[in-house]
Amino acid sequence: MADLAGELAKLYLFAELAPRALQSLARVARVRTIRRGQVLFTADDPSDYLYLIRSGRVRVVVRSPRGDELVLNVLGPGDSLGELSMLDGQPRSAGAEAVEDCQLIAIPAREVRALLDSDPAALRAVALALAAAMRRLSGTAADLVFLDLPRRLAKLILADAKPRPGGTAESALAMSQSGVAAQLGVTRQSLNRALSALTQRGWITVDGQRVVIHDLDALIRYADME
Repeated sequence: MADLAGELAKLYLFAELAPRALQSLARVARVRTIRRGQVLFTADDPSDYLYLIRSGRVRVVVRSPRGDELVLNVLGPGDSLGELSMLDGQPRSAGAEAVEDCQLIAIPAREVRALLDSDPAALRAVALALAAAMRRLSGTAADLVFLDLPRRLAKLILADAKPRPGGTAESALAMSQSGVAAQLGVTRQSLNRALSALTQRGWITVDGQRVVIHDLDALIRYADME
């Protein structure tokens, strides 16, 4: 329990909590493992738990009645999911699936709600987490309106880029190309055309989910529409 309380203290959501509050959450928390492709929960499921990602990545997705999907976000270590439904007690508004093997810390929602009722620091941390999520969604909505697909794709590639010497960089797409297409709200065919457009400019090469950026400055200027 002490080790788990220490882990919770490192997460931004609970970083300001007193040791006693952390220990209280650690007593009821459980570590859960899910495999790549496994569904953590679906839209309209009961909001029983707040999840904190210990390792791996999880995608948050909504689906239409016809089966079309839109990836709202891809979350990784240190991120949390389920804050909204945890607060209002309503069913899940979206689904969550493992992009790769994951370890999660699951905390009963009722325990977190009780903590928020008694600890202003915890309430503020959750409010900040929700504000950050809203900012991400606002940015995504703006990109959908103001940026064409190749520029949205360039921004996505740059978000996970690791610079290398000589003005190059390397990025790993979080999902398969079908998953990336769902994240950008386009078809697989449209995504392939956008990748080809960036490749033909000599800025990137693609090898599966690995993207090598040959001209980092040019791609940044293109994504920012400078």
